[in-house]
Formats: sequence, C-alpha cells, structure tokens
Amino acid sequence: MLGSEKMTGFLCVLLLSFGFLAVGPGTAIASQVKLTSDTLTYDPASRLIRAEGNVRLERDGLDLAAGFAEGDPAGERFRAWGSVKAKWIAQKMELSAQEISLIDRVPQRVTASGQVVLTRPQERLSAASLEWIFGPSPEYVAKGGVVAEMPGRVLEAGEAGRKGDRFWASQVRRFEDRQERISLKAGRIEAQTDGEGLRELTATGQVSAVAEGSDGSPVTLKGDRLLFSKAKGTVALVGNAEALQSGRSVRSETILYNLASRRIEAQGRPQLIFTPGKESKAP
Repeated sequence: MLGSEKMTGFLCVLLLSFGFLAVGPGTAIASQVKLTSDTLTYDPASRLIRAEGNVRLERDGLDLAAGFAEGDPAGERFRAWGSVKAKWIAQKMELSAQEISLIDRVPQRVTASGQVVLTRPQERLSAASLEWIFGPSPEYVAKGGVVAEMPGRVLEAGEAGRKGDRFWASQVRRFEDRQERISLKAGRIEAQTDGEGLRELTATGQVSAVAEGSDGSPVTLKGDRLLFSKAKGTVALVGNAEALQSGRSVRSETILYNLASRRIEAQGRPQLIFTPGKESKAP
C-alpha cells in the first residue's frame, strides 16, 4: 500500500479533471478544476485529497474558499469546512456556511450547515442547514431558524422548502405579504406564487392572521384553516373562525374577508361580541 503524498509550502496547486457541480442544469461534464491551499495531501488508498489552510476551489462558474476541504478526484463529492464561502457566477448565487458539500450525482445539489446564508438577486435565505438542488427552477429545503426575505414578502419558520413557484413552511412564526397587507403565523403553510406575487396560500394549525381593516385599524383573524385566493380576492377562515377589531369580535364556523373592500362576512351561526364604549364603526 502506498503512503499518502503530501505537498507543503506557501501555496500548493493541484489541477484535476473533476466533475463538480456544473454552472447550469444538465451540464454535469467533467472539467478542469484548480484546488489551491497551504497543504495538500493525497491518500491513494482512500483516493481522497485533503487540503488545509487558505483553501480555494476554482472552476468555470464556481469559486469556493474555506479553511479545510477534502474530495474525491472523480468529482462526485467535495466537502469544505471552516468559514466557507462559495459563489456561482451564472446563477448570481452566493452561499456561506461553516460546512458545505458539493454532490455531483444526479440531482446535482449543495448541502450546507452552520450559520447558512444564501443570497440571490432580491432574495436572502438564512438557516441552520440547507439543501439546494440545481435545476431549471429553484428547489431547496432549509431547516432551523429559517428566515427568507424577498420582494414584498418575509418568512420566519422552523423549516421551509421551495420547488419552482410552490413553497411550504412549518412552525411559521411570521409570514408577511406587504402587497396584500396581511401577515400570519401558523403550524404550516403551503403556497403558490405568480412571479413576485402570491397566487394562493393555505395555512393550518392554530392560524392567526392580521390584516388591514376598512378604517385602517388592524383586524385579527383566527381559525383552524386559512385559505387565501388572489383570483377571488379573499381570505377565508374555516373552523372555529373569529375576527377581532376595535373591541368587537365575530365568531362563526366560516369567516370570509374581502381584500378589496376590507369587509367581513360571517357564515354558520355567527355571533357578535362587543364591549360597549370600545367599539367603533363596523368594519
């Protein structure tokens, strides 16, 4: 068995034909990769290359820097750790984390953990861990303290995922859509977007939402399930529904909230409860 081969010095450079993540979907073609570091070690037995100190991986469309790294010359997997920063030029995407793994098997993907921050044009995502799958449209699963910011929307949740124009989240502490002037928290949400706008959304599990009333004062909406429809211009609360505004509350099996008129319609044995002297004009 041959022993490991080690190169040391101010900077070591290794040129290999890796198959690391390509710059676009469907282009998993092996290409030359430059791996540089203070120290490079190659173990023929395990066929692993280990790099230490000022590690940098460069290939067409990808630039990665880290404190340490190890990888397979065949290019199926490359792992880097220690304040890792990676940039995909074609996707205009940057990713930083304590550890990042590049997996070149189909589907091509990146996994990251530890203070993960991903940025793309007009979008920022932070979490404890992330799996990003490369393809014709965005696809990812993020876990642990997820905060996603995009034009007009903010999401804070325990877990979240996206595939194309659909996304979901659980343990939702806050979801805000500024265009529709509504924010909510729930056990889980599932939604579909239409470009930068929200097309439809379903929220379940102790749903509580806040919308703007006709007089500008906030309306709190609660229920077992919330259904938002852009096409209908409504927010529906189904099951143990309740709307509260300015000292009044309406309880019913179903409450329909019109986003254009900011009016409330209760269906199914509605009850109106108010405190004399505290209520204002009807919403």
